[in-house]
Amino acid sequence: MGFFKFIFSKSFLWHLLFMVLIVVALIGVLAWLLGIYTKSGTTVLVPDLKGHQVATIALELQNSDLDFEVIDSVFREDARAGEIIDQIPASGKKVKKGRKVFLTINAYDRPKVKMPQLVDYSLRNAQVVLNVAGLRVGKVTYIPSEYNDLVLEQRYKGEKISEGTMIAKGQVIDLVVGKGNNGAQVIVPQCVGMPLHEAVAALLAQSLQKGNLYYDDDIQTSADSLQAVVYQQNPIADGGLSLPSGSAVHLWLTKDMQKVIEVQVNQE
Repeated sequence: MGFFKFIFSKSFLWHLLFMVLIVVALIGVLAWLLGIYTKSGTTVLVPDLKGHQVATIALELQNSDLDFEVIDSVFREDARAGEIIDQIPASGKKVKKGRKVFLTINAYDRPKVKMPQLVDYSLRNAQVVLNVAGLRVGKVTYIPSEYNDLVLEQRYKGEKISEGTMIAKGQVIDLVVGKGNNGAQVIVPQCVGMPLHEAVAALLAQSLQKGNLYYDDDIQTSADSLQAVVYQQNPIADGGLSLPSGSAVHLWLTKDMQKVIEVQVNQE
């Protein structure tokens, strides 16, 4: 009975209450100190940095109490050198002040590839080899030859280029192709609605070549040209029109998809 009297006595209950209050106070102080240490409650929104030049964002991040670090670079044809391609954390995320934003940027220098051997390949095979190597077919010049549709020379900026030469990825290679006197006729492909690289591939597949290019006024930069599509061609593709092998087809390009739709509707 003495034990129960003790735990229900006023003296014990006051001591117990006092100990509980001390524990609660300690927990409160520790939480307050932990909040100060972790800067709890001092969060900021991560700005959208994609499309910005990495050289220009330091002040913007400084104003947001954030830091940054470039962790990777890639090469994209449609982006400027030094342009931010990706960021971690993403824009709009809440983070603590002083947090680093990790960036992936577009490379300042194009990666280099070895020039492949195209001479003695058919034009179609040469195009495939160039695409695999990360290069592009440029001007195709036809000259009389007993070997029809065969690549006779490969050129870069007007000069012959040898197999194995290191060249920046994405560069344009001009080809000199033989044209036999066999009077071959080929069907004009439909290029309307295609981006330029697909239209050129379709023409080359038919042993035709890209003629003059006409760009709408809304195409001002290389990035614009990558988004453009063909909305008109001359000669047109009517399903039966044929041209001599090696002939040129002229192309008109735009970013206005309404023009493309109008042409396609009129052709139906």
